Amino acid sequence: MKCYKARWILTSTGEVLENMALVVDEGKFVDIIPNEQTSKFEEKFVKNLGNSVVTPGFIDLFTQYQYTNVGKIKPHGLKNRLKKFFQTIAKKYTFAGVKPDNYSLKWANILSDYFVLDRNEKIESFKEGLEAAVRAGTTCIAQVSKEDKYFEIINRAPIKNYMFFEVFADSSDKSKRKFKALREKVENYVFHKGENTHIGIMLHSIPGVHKKLWELFSKYCRKHNMLLMTRFGEAQDEMEWLEHGFSDIDLLHKFMGFRKITPYKKDIGPVAYLDNLKVLTNKVIAANANYLDNSELKKLADTGVKFVYQPLYSEEICNKKLEFSEVLKYFNKNFGFSAQSFKLQKDYSLLRLAVECNKDNLLDIVELIKYLTIYPAKILRLSHVTGSIEIGKDADFNVFKLDDGEDYRDLVKKHNPYSTYSKGRKIVKRGDIRFNL
Repeated sequence: MKCYKARWILTSTGEVLENMALVVDEGKFVDIIPNEQTSKFEEKFVKNLGNSVVTPGFIDLFTQYQYTNVGKIKPHGLKNRLKKFFQTIAKKYTFAGVKPDNYSLKWANILSDYFVLDRNEKIESFKEGLEAAVRAGTTCIAQVSKEDKYFEIINRAPIKNYMFFEVFADSSDKSKRKFKALREKVENYVFHKGENTHIGIMLHSIPGVHKKLWELFSKYCRKHNMLLMTRFGEAQDEMEWLEHGFSDIDLLHKFMGFRKITPYKKDIGPVAYLDNLKVLTNKVIAANANYLDNSELKKLADTGVKFVYQPLYSEEICNKKLEFSEVLKYFNKNFGFSAQSFKLQKDYSLLRLAVECNKDNLLDIVELIKYLTIYPAKILRLSHVTGSIEIGKDADFNVFKLDDGEDYRDLVKKHNPYSTYSKGRKIVKRGDIRFNL
């Protein structure tokens, strides 16, 4: 049993505690007591955090750490250099005349750079992203990938995680095959995952998934009470595809080796498209929605769908993002952040991101922290074990050092914590990772 004395504790329950101590035993909070009462414990079991503010561990609702080093690493070996050469030729041919800021071309560039990495480079890229996020205080992630090797890594990680297995399909027949294969994979992993790991389904996007696959997996997820995630209304290419039945998204599919997919109905918005298929429920998590108008945002919110706010990704790749005020208006207490970025120099600090989005001070720091902790915990259905500092929950928390004269409100000036704990285990101290992947 250990005690952690702090000047301030933001519990994410609405309380701000001053001069209190957390009592942790076997990885859980077992008590919260005044600092002076820690004298009843042996001195070696009492840690004085000094002038600090403690928060629950942070939760990133959409991660793709496999892309961390994309664009930084040049292909090694003749095979990979040749692969890169032929992909560059194919890309120039496929996207001839397309503007450089086009969404589909940007994704073609990302995937082209990713596919030429060898297995070890991909794994190293993933590990670097995950470790950078943990240094920034992230103790729970929602990782999106179709590759098994990343499941194996996060299943060993000392933090909570969701693995959303990503799937595409360009025909009814392929939808049935993909559904059967992924269903078998998921049901196998359910018996092999660790206690920190949870499994969901990621249907890539409206233009990347055939109607049949939407129907199969939405029914499957409802039956098995499983979370389903998707990208949603994020790009102009997607909106044009829904309106006309074609767009530059077809070029991306061609580059990736997919057959042309057409919407089951044209001149329809993203909300109506999926709502007609009975996809949209409170078990669905939608990312971005950058190109929805106010009426569509309201309709989406009314379905009970949960929301992921990805402002960096949206600006960099989608050429548009929702304003933070709009997100608060339509998804109040029903969204979380993603720090995903494709800049060469990435910053996985969710705290820094949230503070920048809240530059107009629409929320005070106590409420803002909830969007990094308890609200995304509820979205991932993990609020019974994490997301707030409460007796009985896992001891996932961050410690931020304060300067003289500062109080908990000065947390807005901080970015990375001094230390991070997961289930009572110190996994970061002074920026140093204290675990192996």
